[in-house]
Amino acid sequence: MEIHQQIPHTTIDKNVRGISTSDVDELSQFQINKNRRYTQLQAGQLNGDYLEANLGDVQIFRESLNAGALIEAAPASSFLPFGAIISNADDFKFCGKQREKNTILQATGGFWDANFQHNLNFIVAAFDRNTFSRSIELLTGEEVPQAWFVSQACLTEPHALKSYADGLDTILTLIKNRPEILKSKNAQRMLSDSILRLIFEVLKKTTPINEQQVNQSNRTKGVRRVIDYLHNYAEQVPTIPELCNIAKLSERNLQYGFNEYLGITPIRYLRLVRLNGVKRDLLLSHPKKDRIVDIALNWGFIELGRFSGEYRRLFQELPSVTLNNMTTGY
Repeated sequence: MEIHQQIPHTTIDKNVRGISTSDVDELSQFQINKNRRYTQLQAGQLNGDYLEANLGDVQIFRESLNAGALIEAAPASSFLPFGAIISNADDFKFCGKQREKNTILQATGGFWDANFQHNLNFIVAAFDRNTFSRSIELLTGEEVPQAWFVSQACLTEPHALKSYADGLDTILTLIKNRPEILKSKNAQRMLSDSILRLIFEVLKKTTPINEQQVNQSNRTKGVRRVIDYLHNYAEQVPTIPELCNIAKLSERNLQYGFNEYLGITPIRYLRLVRLNGVKRDLLLSHPKKDRIVDIALNWGFIELGRFSGEYRRLFQELPSVTLNNMTTGY
């Protein structure tokens, strides 16, 4: 997952920026509002690669340094970054302590530093603190543990940590290659929600949250509220925290409720509603004027190959057939 392409001081898109430089001062100045300082500690021709994508309330960035250095930072308190190391930095220290394997780095407010002897490659999602807290509380029905707001390296579950790092890397690469995706508010919201869920899976392994259970009738009422809501607003691709707010249920209780009521998860139901919405729009479209890709993106389908396969499995025909276009391309 290393950055292979050298990116001189570059703005790929207004929401996608990157730099490749041997000047550590230039590297620190490029990272706005992070108050970074780099000091090379080991011999070598140090080079830093940095790439970031901004999705409103969350930013993803990936950084690599090829020689031992000290990184110091004092980010604004509104930032809530969570980092995963994706290189074999066994000599890595965070806030003066040796990092153990399978740790998530919480660099949350105040001052933090990190140093290493050889090379470093890491990826980070930095959330808006208030948005993060509100979304997690909607997911769980509980207050966010204060341990999540402390700068530290926390042990977590290896699979969740790998999924987090791989998931962020996939999203960042997708945005780098197709920055126009962020012009779609639905796509941006879906990607932000995916990032939130990735870090939640990591953090709940460090500090478990005990969710309250509710009775079946309240779950049913919550499920009905969500079904009615999605009937009108599925095209906006609401996130799970937003659906929890509509249902007045935690994510776990919302999951239980949908399984009891429909036998599927709320995520699956939302996806089916969106697929049905695409079909309705295709049937109302002009085959020579309207593009399937645009209709799919309007309904929040970013991975077009996966969308086409799901559409065909559900409706037993390709989207192009529904549009009365006899070709199979977009």
